[in-house]
Amino acid sequence: MKLRKIIRIRAILLAKSGLRIGMSRDQMAIGDLDNPVIRNPLTEEPYIPGSSLKGKLRYLLEWALGGDYILKSKDKHVYASPNSEDPVARIFGLAPENNPASLRVAQERGPTRLLVRDAYLTKDSKQELERVSARGGLYTEIKQEVFIPRLGGNANPRTTERVPAGARFGVEMTYRVLDPLDEEYFEKYLLKALELLELDGLGGHISRGYGQVYFLHPEKPLEGQEGLPLRERLLIEEVSL
Repeated sequence: MKLRKIIRIRAILLAKSGLRIGMSRDQMAIGDLDNPVIRNPLTEEPYIPGSSLKGKLRYLLEWALGGDYILKSKDKHVYASPNSEDPVARIFGLAPENNPASLRVAQERGPTRLLVRDAYLTKDSKQELERVSARGGLYTEIKQEVFIPRLGGNANPRTTERVPAGARFGVEMTYRVLDPLDEEYFEKYLLKALELLELDGLGGHISRGYGQVYFLHPEKPLEGQEGLPLRERLLIEEVSL
């Protein structure tokens, strides 16, 4: 097994609706938001963790493949395929169980192929959000919602922070190619997962309209890319070794 080349994907991720990737809170003070977004602690800018993006891509691909992936997820277990050519384990990685058979499969499969970087606001998007920050939080909007129990009861107000529609993030991923099968899986599975992300969504509250995203080519005019095939909206570069 040898690293043959690296495929790099770059794109602009456009939030077509409000985007919320939340952070956990240990404490709350009076007047705090109920649901704040995750931020860079140095700049206070909201960002998309690579783990969130990678995890959602993996989830969507597992559900698209179905079978044992779904059965195991219902038991709250990760499906550890005994096949070293399993696409999900190859692309996204899988920690082997501590037994000889599982360790042998992991050795045959090799390292995780996909690396996903944290995605930060583009420079122009950051400037746009700074101009309208007075309407909400810093680079974000504060959405007022009311939860009303379907079976009756008092209305419960809540405040949710989210990145507003129109915000743009720079996305970068790298994909390791160790053998011809990796080339096939890049086209067949990874690009499929990216297409599914556009059809589903990213972050929380997707069923309530949040998190619709769309990929755009970073070196082409953003206008006019709507409706183009996904591959034409990604900057894909190969680095041979």
